[in-house]
Amino acid sequence: MTKVIPMSGQETEEIIRQNELIISLLGRIAFENDTLKNMITKGSKKPAQILEAYNLCDGQTTITQIASKVSIAQPSLTVAIDKWERLGIIFKKKSGAEVLPLRLFEVK
Repeated sequence: MTKVIPMSGQETEEIIRQNELIISLLGRIAFENDTLKNMITKGSKKPAQILEAYNLCDGQTTITQIASKVSIAQPSLTVAIDKWERLGIIFKKKSGAEVLPLRLFEVK
């Protein structure tokens, strides 16, 4: 019988960080910077702002906070984030009722 040893908060945070790093590395393998940039901005009326919004998706910042920082309406950003999730270029983490989007990697 296998014994399960509970992890400390620090160990859990370390595993989360390692997983985020793996996701970022796999994202870089799957998408070149320009390809990802085109996927993010395609069809946007505000490509510079939407790209900035994507780069702010750090898994710690809410959609509302991101929308406020880049002066995009929150409903419009939510639509973009849903599209990005369908494309597989963002992950939505949950913290209670809040959604914390996480990008593959920062796009330049």
